[in-house]
Amino acid sequence: MKPFDYYSKPQTLYPNKRDYITVYVYDKGVCIHESDNYTKSILKEKYPNAVIQEVLDEDAYKAQRKQYDEEKFNLYAQFQNDLFENFNVTDNPKRSKCFELAWEKGHSNGLEEVYNEFYDLVELIQD
Repeated sequence: MKPFDYYSKPQTLYPNKRDYITVYVYDKGVCIHESDNYTKSILKEKYPNAVIQEVLDEDAYKAQRKQYDEEKFNLYAQFQNDLFENFNVTDNPKRSKCFELAWEKGHSNGLEEVYNEFYDLVELIQD
C-alpha cells in the first residue's frame, strides 16, 4: 500500500470561488478598471463614485470542482482496492461490506484508522 497521505491529498486544488471572480469598475457607463485580484472594499476606496460589479466564471469554477471531485473519488477507490489487495480479499464477496463497516467506524479519524478497523474486521471474512 501507498502512504495514507497519498490517498487524501489530490493533485488538483480545491477551487476557491474568489479565484474565479472578475471585478469590473464602471464610471458614467464606461468600464474604467477590470481586475481579478482586487477586493471590492479596496476598489470602493480607490473609486468612491464608481459602480463595482463582481462576475463569477461559474463554468470554470464548476469544471475545477468536478475535476477535484473526480480525483478524490479515484483516490478513494484506489485506497479501497489497495486495501483489498493488501489483505488478499480481492475476490471475497464480503469485502465491500467489511470495508463499509471499517469506513463507518474509522473515517472520521483518517485513512489510517480505516485501515486499522479493516484489519480488525477482515479476519471475519477470510477463509
